[in-house]
Amino acid sequence: MHRPPHIPGSYLVVELANVCSLACVHCSVSEADHPHHQANGYLDPALFGALIDDLVEVGARFDSLVMFWLGEPLLHPHFASMYRRALRAAVAHQVFAKIEVHTNATHLTAELTRALLNDAPIPQVLHFSLDAATRAPYTPSKGMDRFDQVVPHVEAFLAAKGAAGARWPRPVMQFIVGKNNVAEVGLFRQHWSSACRQAGLDVRAAAGHVPPGEDAIVFYRQLDCPTPAQQEEENQVFREAMVVQELALPVEAAKGHEVKAQNLRPCSGFWKSPVVGWQGLVTVCTRDNRFENAVGSLAEARFSELWWGASMAGRRARVAGGDYTGLAPCATCFIPRSLNHAELADDDIVRTADHQAQGAA
Repeated sequence: MHRPPHIPGSYLVVELANVCSLACVHCSVSEADHPHHQANGYLDPALFGALIDDLVEVGARFDSLVMFWLGEPLLHPHFASMYRRALRAAVAHQVFAKIEVHTNATHLTAELTRALLNDAPIPQVLHFSLDAATRAPYTPSKGMDRFDQVVPHVEAFLAAKGAAGARWPRPVMQFIVGKNNVAEVGLFRQHWSSACRQAGLDVRAAAGHVPPGEDAIVFYRQLDCPTPAQQEEENQVFREAMVVQELALPVEAAKGHEVKAQNLRPCSGFWKSPVVGWQGLVTVCTRDNRFENAVGSLAEARFSELWWGASMAGRRARVAGGDYTGLAPCATCFIPRSLNHAELADDDIVRTADHQAQGAA
């Protein structure tokens, strides 16, 4: 197979586990009888290793590897070794330009902290999903009372990073802003800015997107909603809170308008954001948590054969023309109407089509 094109803004999501120690209201873990969680388990380390080896062999490159989806990645018994394997591939073969882990910090032990801290030449980010400054909004939004456990874990990580003088991973204290917790936006910033400075870490706050750099970030994200009306209401909550914090907003938010999209333009997920579930199923975006758009399984085919193969080529050709027939989750997708959507250049579509044509020749 010819070397796949590098798509700017691309990211590979790998779900290490679909089990979690919390049940956040904005996550499918909290939904009773959700198909994604009817069976629970952990990604086979052998499948993960084969995935990494395949990407190295074909010369693939993603801007980010995100080791998280609908479960707590630190629960995986082989998390540390899998993380190091991905990092080695990134350093030696430039498979990933960055590695991200998202965690609720309930299982962030001192041992895992030591495994994570490093000075490799590849940027790494550790997102702490916190969403509250006090227990009052934390417990209902997270589904369980782990506040007094989580806060010390994150503070201990910051202290260890500062004491070691380790370059990575970059800590991001994340707060998804909604009507339920907007009153704590300022207090959250005060607490984690102070904790970072006490650990000897540079820190700043940001909204909408994590800015480049190595300093710690207090990060505010906008909530995604299932309907346009709810989305615009939460957009407004987010905008007003960020104005109070004097934080720059994404362009769409600053305009004060809903992001208009009716899936008439190609969705970037079919080019930029493959997702691997814990059982090895490969789909096109994180919203497809029922795998309705799954293209195959790593247990039966290599990732490169699935993601740059004939089936995806056919889907991309249809989607490039605005045809989402047979792609059920796309018909009601809310992401293009939020501030968390991603753009796709026409050149990315052409280069991918050319690559797939070469492979078929």
